[in-house]
Amino acid sequence: MKCASSAALKFAAFLILSSLPAISQTSAGATAADTAKTMPAATAATPTIATSQSASPAKSATPAQTLLQQIATLPPLANPGIDTTAQGKAMLEHLNDVLRFYRASTTQIQKVGEPSDGLYGEQASQHAAQIGQAAFQSARNLAALFNRLQANRTQSGGTQTAPTDDADNDDEQPQEPTTAQRLTAARARVQARIADLAAQDAALDKQISTAKGKALAPLQQRDEQLEGQLELQKAMLDAMTRVSSMADAQTATGLAGDVERLLRAAPELASATRPVAAPPVLESLSAVRDSGVSTQAIALFQLLGARKDIDSRIRDLDALKKQATDLRAPLLSLLRSTIQQGNAAMQAPANLSDAEALRATRKHYDTLSSTFRVLSTATLPSSQEVLLLESARANLTAWRTVVNAEYSTLLRALLVRVVSIAVALLVLFIVSGIWQRLTVKYVRDIRRRRQILIIRRIVLGFLTGMVLIFGFVTQFSSLATFAGFITAGIAVGLQTILLSVAAYFFIVGRYGVRVGDRITVAGVTGDVIEVGLVRFYMSELTGTGTELHLTGRVAVFANSVLFQSGTPLYKQMPGTEYAWHELTVRLKPDADYRAATDAILNAVTATYNTYRASIESQHQRVEEWMDTALEKPGIEPRLQLTEAGLQYAVLFPVEIKNASSTDEAMIHTLLHDMENNDAIKHGIAGSPQVKAVVKG
Repeated sequence: MKCASSAALKFAAFLILSSLPAISQTSAGATAADTAKTMPAATAATPTIATSQSASPAKSATPAQTLLQQIATLPPLANPGIDTTAQGKAMLEHLNDVLRFYRASTTQIQKVGEPSDGLYGEQASQHAAQIGQAAFQSARNLAALFNRLQANRTQSGGTQTAPTDDADNDDEQPQEPTTAQRLTAARARVQARIADLAAQDAALDKQISTAKGKALAPLQQRDEQLEGQLELQKAMLDAMTRVSSMADAQTATGLAGDVERLLRAAPELASATRPVAAPPVLESLSAVRDSGVSTQAIALFQLLGARKDIDSRIRDLDALKKQATDLRAPLLSLLRSTIQQGNAAMQAPANLSDAEALRATRKHYDTLSSTFRVLSTATLPSSQEVLLLESARANLTAWRTVVNAEYSTLLRALLVRVVSIAVALLVLFIVSGIWQRLTVKYVRDIRRRRQILIIRRIVLGFLTGMVLIFGFVTQFSSLATFAGFITAGIAVGLQTILLSVAAYFFIVGRYGVRVGDRITVAGVTGDVIEVGLVRFYMSELTGTGTELHLTGRVAVFANSVLFQSGTPLYKQMPGTEYAWHELTVRLKPDADYRAATDAILNAVTATYNTYRASIESQHQRVEEWMDTALEKPGIEPRLQLTEAGLQYAVLFPVEIKNASSTDEAMIHTLLHDMENNDAIKHGIAGSPQVKAVVKG
């Protein structure tokens, strides 16, 4: 009774002590940092479990088995209806999802934010790596457990040798280890030997640094021997590592082999030390708030995309947590079954008089205790994975809250800037409308009004462009480079238009063209009806001499015609509205030409005197405008000797608007004198002719 009671007390105490880590891991006060500290120990190497305290001295001398080896040597378990095939498929699917989540965590989510936002991304990446390590360690344990359950089913389905009650069963030899297990044990021994030699070498180096005289030579020889042994052990370890990797690749089959092959897709998860990547550099959110509309809009869309990515990761974490919880359920079921077996054994009556029964009872308690210890240790990575998933979700939730706040702040700043630009443009258009109304109301000169309105459009366009540039763009260094390329492209592609714009400022200059001027360009004569920034328009005139009439057509010329050497432009001098006409009369060679020429000159002079004052007034205005003295226009008679004979020509100015009536009046006067004056009648050989010297 005393033996049975002590075994029962020992088993109960072990259950309590073994359940403490699981309880502490699942408590609400556990932090993600504590979980992270426990991960390297759980993932760097497969944990080992010591043998039972009741084991014999021969067994305790054997090397400790790994957790996977102990799972493989577990006694037959009470199978609570676990479908190992379905669970294996679910586990592989879970590992694939974990790998996808881990790969996604390496990509940068947020590109704009505060410096503290980078900590969320770094912590999310660390959580993903720790989740991957815990998931693969848990998968190894589950694969070994499922293989053991399948072996139990195979043994229960086949012919088994009935167990004997012989006491020698307690000393039954364990299953012969495989080649991979022997290699692992050998590597562990070599690594321990290397550590020991390294420690001895370090201690010997300290002795050599302080030794003097004859004591130095033996120490140096011993140091050379240690270094030789250390190099040999390192070479052995390197060879064992290569052989072990090849053996693992060849011997890993079934569910465990699938797990190892998946782990090779992310070999960094198999290492206890994972390289720490530099935190991503985020664009400062405070600088973005002071930027232009384009920069703020880009940052706003980036924050929106970051929020969507975080939501997607949160959904992935929820799915992974559900999968991990479902995969942990078989282990918890086996643990509960083991506890129930222990409770049932404790409640069973003990036969104190039967020593064999007492020894069998003790062995049963030891078996349950060892089984519970192995199963609880195998469940630890699954519990850690669930805790890490919850911690990762809490981190992402906090990150999403921060991103939402930054998104709202940036959206308000963007709206304020857009409203400011709209208000500035509205003020510009209101001022432009007032400018136009005042110009139309108070400026009576059409030419001056036109120039002021053109200046208004230029100023409005310039200010509008400046408002848009400063509102939408803030990175002027890149803008200057971009503007340089754009300017070069515009200069080549819009060469004619730019030339026309430049010519416009010459056209409206001092000797320029204004509405109402009669000009001749490219052989076309007409009156200017509009002068634009790129083109000017003129109503076409046709006729011969001074007889010009409207054709009803509008001729359009680019302003750049001013710079074309083969297309001259003629216009009347500003302030002058007169042209030169010429009266020619052929004289008889045997007549008195002096009397005839005097009579003709008097007739022209009489007609010219009717508008002479207007011509002189125009001449005076031109002299004042040019601020220089010019020859006064007047009648210029000439007696010419041509091949046809003696000819008399009189050059005289005429007003352009009255040129036809002036010529007609002059011809009437001359014909009247030819009828009444014998000198003119007998001196003129033919009819007189009047023509324009310069085309109107």
